Amino acid sequence: MPTQPERYSFYCKHGITASLLLGLFGCSSTMPVQPSMAFQESSQGGRVLSEYRSQQVEVSMIRQQYIWRFPDANQHLAQFSRHIQLDGTVPVRLQDFVITYRKPLRFAHRPATDAGSMLSKAGDEVQISRNEQFLVTEVIAPEFTGEQSYRRLEAARLKVGDESYVLTVANGFLHRPLWLAIYAADGRTVYRIGLPHGHWQFTEHADGISMVDTSGSGRRVLIRPEHE
Repeated sequence: MPTQPERYSFYCKHGITASLLLGLFGCSSTMPVQPSMAFQESSQGGRVLSEYRSQQVEVSMIRQQYIWRFPDANQHLAQFSRHIQLDGTVPVRLQDFVITYRKPLRFAHRPATDAGSMLSKAGDEVQISRNEQFLVTEVIAPEFTGEQSYRRLEAARLKVGDESYVLTVANGFLHRPLWLAIYAADGRTVYRIGLPHGHWQFTEHADGISMVDTSGSGRRVLIRPEHE
């Protein structure tokens, strides 16, 4: 299996959307190494991504009122001041960031052949660049996105003090767990977690985010400045 720098070099040279990407930003030779992902069994069954916290992050458990909105698996971040959706066709600009979402073709009802099995297990991929440099390339496990061709990625820009962050969320349907990751402006992973399936309410704060389920239980993620 190719390493992350090798995959990155391959996409810069041979990616399907290379001509479009090069029109938006160039290729850089280095990217931050993302922390490895680990899965654990959830109480609802199935695998859920373990929580990762950088030294900048403090997480506390909270209980607060859940404000019901019409459920839409592709609108988790609609209440954020700066947010976008990506369907995997073209890169999308989020202010000074450019985000690309690649989703391999999958077949929900295809017979289990070797080729079909490889396609169904291939993860979606998110790439983030800024100032003509690639910052992030990370694979999202199929457990979070499902097999539907119209699945999407959501992203929002967070401003904490003088520092900018990118929040990304992937989820196929309400019956699937939800993948969430926050990246710093230099591409470092600041926070990452897999949340159990269901309805989740995300709120933007001046110092981070909060997330609660329909019972009002959830997490408050506080991001401290990198250099205090």
